[in-house]
Amino acid sequence: MNKVFVIGIDSATFDVINPLMARGELPNLLKLVQNGCSGALHSTFPPVTPPAWVSFMTGKNPGKHGVFDFYAPPMYGYDRPVLNANYIKAKTLWAILSEQGKKVGVINVPITYPPERVNGFIVPGIQYGIDIKDNFTYPSNLIDKIFAKFGTYDVAYGNLMGVYSHELDNYIKQWEILHNIREKVILSLMDEYEWDFFMAVFYSIDAIQHRFWKYYDENHPHYDALNAKKYANVIPTFYKKIDTSIGRILDKLDSSTVVMVVSDHGMGPEHKAFYLNTWLRKEGLLHIKRDLYPFIWLKPPHLFFKILNKLRYKGVAWTIPMALYNTLKRVVDPRDGLKTTYFIDWSKTKAYAANHTEQGIYINLKGREPNGTVQEGDEYEALRDYIISKLRGIIDPESGKPLFDEIHKKEDFYEGPHVRNAPDMFFLMRGATCLSHPELYHKGMFGVDNRNSATHRMDGIFIINGNGVVSGKTIQGANITDMAPTILHTMGLSVPRDMDGKVLAEVFNKPSSVIYGDDNTERKGTDSGVFSTEESENIKAKLRDLGYV
Repeated sequence: MNKVFVIGIDSATFDVINPLMARGELPNLLKLVQNGCSGALHSTFPPVTPPAWVSFMTGKNPGKHGVFDFYAPPMYGYDRPVLNANYIKAKTLWAILSEQGKKVGVINVPITYPPERVNGFIVPGIQYGIDIKDNFTYPSNLIDKIFAKFGTYDVAYGNLMGVYSHELDNYIKQWEILHNIREKVILSLMDEYEWDFFMAVFYSIDAIQHRFWKYYDENHPHYDALNAKKYANVIPTFYKKIDTSIGRILDKLDSSTVVMVVSDHGMGPEHKAFYLNTWLRKEGLLHIKRDLYPFIWLKPPHLFFKILNKLRYKGVAWTIPMALYNTLKRVVDPRDGLKTTYFIDWSKTKAYAANHTEQGIYINLKGREPNGTVQEGDEYEALRDYIISKLRGIIDPESGKPLFDEIHKKEDFYEGPHVRNAPDMFFLMRGATCLSHPELYHKGMFGVDNRNSATHRMDGIFIINGNGVVSGKTIQGANITDMAPTILHTMGLSVPRDMDGKVLAEVFNKPSSVIYGDDNTERKGTDSGVFSTEESENIKAKLRDLGYV
């Protein structure tokens, strides 16, 4: 009976890994690839951290597990709250394994807070703005043990300085500290607990690539040659740190353990932004409250917004902290802190942009949105077709070619009881080098996101190595939903029939018949699965510090 150890590397891409392996700079990943199977791992569409990792852990598409983004759907309100692990509508892999008597260990997997009661332990990932306190881990006293042994533990690090300025040395330092502690905790927990399945995710690569790609990639249109002298090797350095950590993990494993290395999506350059809500407004599909026009079109000084924020004006979500004011006031538009949803006249609006992480459009649908204006059925379908036809006609001014490579209705990708809650259309622009952004105050359609120089790609990585695995084979067509059923099969367990993924039988020397179990992997959350308004605002602040808002 095989044990399974999964090493997650959020946002890892073979586009960076392959050249480093060719130069012998990632010896442990190279060994796993040469002695096992590897290939691209297709992510969810769009490739976003929450739906991708939840698809990994459930074996189901977002239409079945219900998670489409960091945020709950608009049925909870236009100013959407942040969701948590209780929102997931399908059983997780570790819950299924626990029910079968298997001992599990899970550390730093996104969307695992609050932690489930499992036959083992969970240390949640990306806790956003949630304080690490009692009941952060399962068992609840585990976090106290970690602090007692290591003195500190953080899931992620972000600040506005790292997002908006070139003062990046502390940003690098903090992620190095976080990575080093993460490795020590993983190695410690491997020794402390008995386990049949263990999963650990390294998150640093995602944050580092978002921020440092324009120093690494000489072909990036915003390549910063001056700062590249200092920061060109930051991305490769963090890959090498993870490779070293992988080596130390491998040293602790026996021959009966199958090792999998996965990423939730890939990463590639981000060149520019398309202001989708501005386009929808010009098309007459989105309307701004007339009495709030001055806030959108004028650019008052930061002090004005600070006063409004102090007075708890509902339209201002945040302003630059006073401690960073003198440094950032010239590079941060004060209107970045406006709540777009507050300025939209929902009674007249038919469509609006989803969060920029989602890359989609919502129809303001009656019965779903709080103030829906579009009737389900013929009106809804006609509006979607109209918007798609108009989007196809938009020309990229740089290339003279259509801006949109792909435009899809949600049912092209999703199926299941929760499809209704997804954005109604998704798209891909310029090979994913252009992202839509929801801000309303831009007068033009195009701009540059001065926070990130890289964004997610559809293809992540998949490597499998160990007892019974074929050596040196490249596999094609692996999907992130295939991971859960493949893990269950590797451990000699049945695969629920209602999982969307398939067992990757071609990776095994002696393929065996897949044993299928009942469709029993639906899960009812213990509560609504969304954070309170105050908690959501704290979490959004942390996401902003990571460059996600």
